[in-house]
Amino acid sequence: MANNKEVTASYNPLYETLKERNLTMSDLVQRGILSPTEVLRMSNGFALSQAIAALCDYLNCSEEDIVEYIPIPKE
Repeated sequence: MANNKEVTASYNPLYETLKERNLTMSDLVQRGILSPTEVLRMSNGFALSQAIAALCDYLNCSEEDIVEYIPIPKE
């Protein structure tokens, strides 16, 4: 991000996309789309560009269907 703001990644759009397609995160791991480590990092709010790209390719969707970037307010 060019403005140096800290952000966290929310994967709520991914969970909605998976639900619409009757898929789970476990399905993605079993099919080799994501590794268990990637799933863990995603659950902790890390944006993983390679994982996002793989998901977009596999699910034939856009990044907005996978992740939402949320700015973290600075105190």
